[in-house]
Order: sequence, then C-alpha cells, then structure tokens
Amino acid sequence: MTGITKEDFLLSKSKSMSIEQKVGQCLVLGYVGPLITPEILRRIRSYYPAGLRVGLIWRTRNATHDPGCTPPEYAHRMLRTPKGTTKDFIKDIPLPYCTPAEYCEVLNRLKQEALNSSLGTPLHITFDHEGNDNADLYYCVHQTPHAWGQAGTGDPQLVYDVYNAVGRQYAAMGLSWSHSLVLDVNSNPMNPEINTRSFGDNPDKVIEFASQALKGWTDAGIIATGKHFPGRGDCDRDAHGGLPVIDLSRKEMEKHLKPYRALIEQGLPAVMTAHTKYPQLDSADVPATLSNPILTGILKEEFGFQGAITTDAMSMGGIISRFEFVDACIKALNAGADLLLIRDEGQIVDEVFEGLVKAVEDGRLPLERIEDANRRSLGVKYDYGFFDDQPVQGIKDPAHAADAYNDPQLVANIQNAAERVVVTLKDEANILPLKKDTKVLLLEQVHPMHRWTNSMRLHPSIFWMKMLEQSDNVAQVECEMTFTEDDRERIKKRLHEADVIVMTNYHDRRHVSDKTFVNEMIDTGKPVIVVTNNPFPLTVRDEYKTVICTYGCDQRTLRQAAKIIYGTA
Repeated sequence: MTGITKEDFLLSKSKSMSIEQKVGQCLVLGYVGPLITPEILRRIRSYYPAGLRVGLIWRTRNATHDPGCTPPEYAHRMLRTPKGTTKDFIKDIPLPYCTPAEYCEVLNRLKQEALNSSLGTPLHITFDHEGNDNADLYYCVHQTPHAWGQAGTGDPQLVYDVYNAVGRQYAAMGLSWSHSLVLDVNSNPMNPEINTRSFGDNPDKVIEFASQALKGWTDAGIIATGKHFPGRGDCDRDAHGGLPVIDLSRKEMEKHLKPYRALIEQGLPAVMTAHTKYPQLDSADVPATLSNPILTGILKEEFGFQGAITTDAMSMGGIISRFEFVDACIKALNAGADLLLIRDEGQIVDEVFEGLVKAVEDGRLPLERIEDANRRSLGVKYDYGFFDDQPVQGIKDPAHAADAYNDPQLVANIQNAAERVVVTLKDEANILPLKKDTKVLLLEQVHPMHRWTNSMRLHPSIFWMKMLEQSDNVAQVECEMTFTEDDRERIKKRLHEADVIVMTNYHDRRHVSDKTFVNEMIDTGKPVIVVTNNPFPLTVRDEYKTVICTYGCDQRTLRQAAKIIYGTA
C-alpha cells in the first residue's frame, strides 16, 4: 500500500472492526469444493473468516465428522445434524472433476463474497501439499515425491525447484497459503505419521532443505507454514487418532526446535501447532496447541516469532479425544494461537463462531488477545500483498489458471525429482533387472490417492500401465491397501502364471501396512520384488530381499520404478 505504514494500517483496520469481525478473522474454515452451497456463502458474509482450507478429495466433510481427521470413536463429540444447505452427500462418490480454470472460477466467487461483506477483507485460500498422498488437490496440480526422498538426492536446488513449481501452480489458480512445510526432525523410524514427510533425522539436514523449500514457496508468492511446533519427529503415535505424548526434556527437544529457530530468522511467516503433549515443556495436561508456555512462552517470547500461529485441524483426535470442541478453540486462542483451523462444513462452525463471540463478551477470551491475533495474521497478508493497490493475492484470471501446470520447465523440474528420488534399497536376491520375457504377476494395492483421483493420469491400475510400458508379460491383481481374504483367493488362482511376483507395500497413515502378506508371497518360493513408498520398518523388513522405494505413488515415480525393474532407467 502507498502512503501508510504497516503498523498504521493494521491499527486502523482493527479500530474499524466489530467484535464479530475480529473473532471471524481468527477462523480458517473448511471447504471441500468444487460445489458452492448457500451455506458457505452465508458463513463468508456473516462470520468474516480469515481464510478457507480447501480440497478436492472427500465428497463428504460435513455435519458428522472430518473423515480425514476425526476418528469415528470421537466423532460423537462434534456430531451435528445437517441443516439448511449443509452438505449431506452419499459417501464414497467422487467429487465432480474440475479443471484449474473451473476451480479458479470457484475460488474467485468465494473471494468476491468476502470482499463484498461489510468487513471487505480478502480471504486467504489455504491448502496442504507435501508430496505423495499428502496433498489436498490431486488433479489440478502435478504430484511430487515426499520430502525425505527429495532430501535424499542431496540436491538443495532440486528441493527449491519442486516447491517453486508446485507453488506457482497453486498461485495461478488463486491459492495463497500452504499449510506445510514440515520442519519435524524424524528421529523415530517407527513414527507412523511423520516419517517420509520430514526432510531428515538430523536438524541441520532439515534446515538445509527446508530453507530451499521456504524460498521456493516464497518466490512463488505462497505463504509457507512450518509444522508441527515444537516438533513431532519423536512420536510413536498418529495425532489424527488420539493425543500422542513426547516426554523429552527441554535439552532433548532442542534438536527438534532448531529448525524453527533457523527458519524464523529466514522470515518464516507462519507456524502450525502440534496436537501432542510435552510434559517437560508444560506441566499442564494439554497438547501444545492449548499450551501458553509453548506457544507464547517459547515460540513468541523466546524465539521472537512475529508471524501467525495456526492450529492444526481442531477436529483431529489429539484434540477431540480430550476436549469439547468450542472449549478447545477458546483455550487455543488464549494459549497464543492466532488462527483456528476448523476443517468442517457442518453445524459445529456456527457453534464455534457463536461460542468465541460469547467468550470475548464475558471475558473468558480477552479482546486484546483477539486483536493481537488479528494483527499477526493480517500482518502476514499485508507482507504478501493482499492489501496492495493491485492485490497480488486477489481475483485471478481463469484463462491463465493452468499456465504453470503446463509450463515445460516446471514440469521438467518435477519429472527430474521423480526420476531421482526412486532408489533400489536392496537386491540381495540379485534378480534385477528383469528380462522382458519374464512372466510377472503384479499385486497392486489401490492407494487412496489413486481411488480419489481416478483419472487416466492417475488411477488404481496406474503401476500396471507403467509396467506394461516395459513389458507385455505383466499380469495384475488389483488389491485393497490391507490385503483382504478375497484378494488372497484371487492371487492364489494366479500364482501359477508368474515367474516373479512384483507387489506394492504402500504406507498410508489411514491404513496399517500388511507386512505379513509380503512374507506369505515370499513363502511361495517365487522371487518377490517389493515396491514401497516408505523406506522405514513401517513397510520394509529384513526378510524382504529386493526392495525399491519410490517416495511417492504418482505416475512419474511409478514409471521410474518400472524402469528400474527392467533396467531401462
């Protein structure tokens, strides 16, 4: 902006806002598109949210519970009956496919609704993209390998190129704020949730490659979010399903805090909290998301962080297993969080807004705390051009929404990453490469990313198609992520056809890897090649003699795996 300082602008903005508007600017609401309902438009007009967390994955994230976050056993804590124009769809029916241009038009309409409200403050549109299956938009952007695989190349430039390429694709459609980058130091090889999402098990390595990712996002105009503070790399439990505990001393936690110190010095604009309890950092029986000593004491006061603190999804098991939803939101803001991530489209959104307004009015939530939260989040938007005379984060031209997606250099950068991350972890059986006339039986799991996308670019039999590019002698049995008895019976009927078995053994936090089934195939006496997206003991055992790791389940990494199997890479 011209003619006014940032501080004066933020002060003037705060003075003009009502209590309701100030509360609304602490909310980031869930929106699973591309269908626009009157309910989401009403909430933008009436609740003044700071942003929307978008996605094109689940058909239903509505008045029951978040199927990607809240475990069913905790869903009763936020179960609400659909009302009005709240979504009430049949589950498991794919969402309508949309092009980048069509999705851009959807986002433009939502942004315009915010600009037309009495507050008139631009929405930020938030997404998550860490690579592999951790991405909210599967078919409007190119998929990328996970961070562990990228860092494994030893090439910081590759990491910059990937994050910049992805960021430019999102920015072209009008998205502006990423709920990643992962700063967790994955010190526990049995960590079921973080593992390959991390850049490494050494804080200096995490800093080296996360710094390049931050530059890549920033140069693309994307607001990056470091997560999960103060560090979830030592966990042995997934916070989506309950409250993990990391009982490390402050001295032991320093290796996990180190990446935050470093990237804050480099201008990290936002940090996401961990739904994890740290008894030696805060004696209160609460997760970091609700901890004043951790969020305010360490992050804001000790580290001097001036950006915005956002919670992880408040509907995750780490919160909802222990606390009532609205009360947890009040506690998080009082602890020092500036933005609440409410990944829901049901009645709970109305209850949160009303509950927060009431908490401000009766003094349980000081108005000064809300105003400080607004100053921080609006300050980030100011820095990223939301309030410029010609906003760089405003309404986008749908005609150019796919420009970055189709940019040959950006596509080449992503292709380069996919080719370089795929590695042969071991070939103790000495069976690689296969000859093209070898009869192969491919046991291919239906990964959730393939099921949800289900386009010719990425679908449940995508690995088979990539294997057939190398040889005509590949038969396939399509299997569930956790091999079922039906899968077993179908496989048994086909085993006589095979000289070699190639089988996927994917890791996905929503499913437990069926490692024992690999042993069943080894016991047949036939050579077995295991293709996994995860190198940790979560999916790989000593008795597996030939293992290829892809660090992804997209068409590019699977093509590279097929090339390695046949020696054409």
